[in-house]
Amino acid sequence: MSKLADRTTVYLDPVVKKFLQHKAIAEGGSVSEIINDHFADMLEDLEDIQEIKDARSEPRQSFDSLMSDLGLNYNDLRD
Repeated sequence: MSKLADRTTVYLDPVVKKFLQHKAIAEGGSVSEIINDHFADMLEDLEDIQEIKDARSEPRQSFDSLMSDLGLNYNDLRD
């Protein structure tokens, strides 16, 4: 974790807090590191989801149309 971090108060369910404390001890880290890592993973997942949504809005082309555009036929694929 970075040396320069903002302090934030987060209210956790007591069971979640205890779990995070045990996990931090087992991993030799801190609760803050676990939470920061989890949020970083979630942000990365959100970026991936956005890329998928963007890709779905791109124009689609059939395989046969692509083959035709490339000047290929099915026999060319067998070689």
